[in-house]
Amino acid sequence: MQNLRIRLIKALVDINEKLFFERKLYAFYKTEFQNNVGLVIDVGANKGQSIDFFLRINRNCEIHALEPNPSLFTKLERKYRNKPNVHLYNLGISNVSGDKLFFENVLDYTSSFEDLNFDSDYLNKKARILGVKTNEIIKDKYEVQVLTLIDFIRKFNLPGVIDVIKIDTEGHEYYCLLGLFGEKNKSEIRYIQIENHTDDMYKNRVPYEKIKHLLNTNNYLEKKVLLHGYSKLEEVIFKLK
Repeated sequence: MQNLRIRLIKALVDINEKLFFERKLYAFYKTEFQNNVGLVIDVGANKGQSIDFFLRINRNCEIHALEPNPSLFTKLERKYRNKPNVHLYNLGISNVSGDKLFFENVLDYTSSFEDLNFDSDYLNKKARILGVKTNEIIKDKYEVQVLTLIDFIRKFNLPGVIDVIKIDTEGHEYYCLLGLFGEKNKSEIRYIQIENHTDDMYKNRVPYEKIKHLLNTNNYLEKKVLLHGYSKLEEVIFKLK
């Protein structure tokens, strides 16, 4: 019964995203790229929502998608096995390359490298909606291999111009960006899209102003803010000056 409830919630989230959020995001990127989006890095692929999204804009674009959850990664491999322009990696992204503890949650959209804040009223409310106890939110935890974005770009010899890096890592976005800007990057990254949590679900949430300052310091300006149709989430797109 619990699994059915969670599947239903995930289905409702997906419908909400497609009807409201993705339409606005699609309009933005269509205007910016005019179907010419060429290379995308998708950090936190989940079940391929962003892969499908960018393929809608340009079915021939090259996408490099990372997903640390092994079961989701297996599903991605099956889903895109006939898409030679979609490259998949069972890896995570952080500020230091190595191994890092990953928390897989019952609602896989919220899995993260970040510790949950069990004192959070928002987390307690989410647990009630999911029909679980707060201490049951985490389904499993295990070590996964992580790279910095700089190391990832170098390791897989990505081209000099990257159109979009999308980062959806459930509260770990700041550390992903630190691993991009920690040393000189020879690639030109035109847009960086991040998910910003305005709730206190994760224990050590980095304030948005600190994330924005890091991006501004590295010549990225806030271009667009889009609200998701649920929860305390917004998507923020920064453009290289």
